[in-house]
Amino acid sequence: MLGESFLNLSPIALVVFLSVVFVAAFVRGYSGFGFSTILMIGAMPVIPPTQLVPLSIALEILASASQAPRVLPEINRQYLTILLAASLVGAPVGVFFLVYAAEEYLRIAVYFIVLSTTLLLLVWKPKPLSPASAHLFAAGFVAGAVNGATALSGLVLALFFTASTTSSQTMRATMIAYLFFTDVITGGLLIAANHYDAHTAWRSLIAVPLLLVGVWLGSWKFFATPSKSFKTVVIWLVLVFCLAGILRLV
Repeated sequence: MLGESFLNLSPIALVVFLSVVFVAAFVRGYSGFGFSTILMIGAMPVIPPTQLVPLSIALEILASASQAPRVLPEINRQYLTILLAASLVGAPVGVFFLVYAAEEYLRIAVYFIVLSTTLLLLVWKPKPLSPASAHLFAAGFVAGAVNGATALSGLVLALFFTASTTSSQTMRATMIAYLFFTDVITGGLLIAANHYDAHTAWRSLIAVPLLLVGVWLGSWKFFATPSKSFKTVVIWLVLVFCLAGILRLV
């Protein structure tokens, strides 16, 4: 059968994988982040993490590319430039920590910090921050460090933008663009390290239809959602992702 030969997946594993891809794509289409988090949590029982990472990066790039026509006009290029530059500075710091600490412990630490900050935002409801260059650089640096150590930069950026005065459209579009560029860099490094094989290519190919449908439906839901409620939904998504990540690791 196709699933067991080209994909190296049993029929049940294939159904689980494609179902998770669809759910992750819907959330990605709606919020602009969260695809890799959902894919890693949901598909890990049927696909090893070492195979999921390159697969996730490939599908993330396809998801971003499919969203490009709608989000390009909404991207704040100044924000994006500062975030990317700062993340390049922060990434080696995260890699340094990864060398001296177990990835599982680093992930738990990130989840707990983001979870605590998210709960604080829900309870305290501080005045939204108007992002200055220094704020953006700090957020980009932290996101880069977190990405270098745990690949969870999407949670950091979502939290930062949620606490800012940035509009929902700009927030979502800028996060999609940021993740696209960082995923392209990561994907290039994975290709150079020979982490892509025929199974990953076939799995990516068979997931494309559900990925595109999920992203389209999520995007439609975003444009049908009032801007005022979007950031509230994102905060709860971050909360759920953190709790799910902690439960998977402990």
